Amino acid sequence: MKTAYVINALKQAEQKHKEQAEFWNLFNEIWSDEVPKQYSLNDEVDQLQIDKIQRALDETNGNRTHAAKKLGIKRETLLAKIKRYSHSLNCHKS
Repeated sequence: MKTAYVINALKQAEQKHKEQAEFWNLFNEIWSDEVPKQYSLNDEVDQLQIDKIQRALDETNGNRTHAAKKLGIKRETLLAKIKRYSHSLNCHKS
């Protein structure tokens, strides 16, 4: 008799646990702390410039004068962009 009572209590606890897990999963989906990043054209343009500058620097072995010419911009403009995007570029002064 006690065994049947314990087994029944365990089954009820297991069911309650499943219901609570489902509740918290749904709660986390609805109230997630993650706020989706809004689309930003500026971020996309910045990334495009970073990629183009990096490629030009790689193709010219870091020569900034040649990279600027390849990009069709003044050397001073390239230097300003390198400074602006320095956190994202992999370049060394030559």
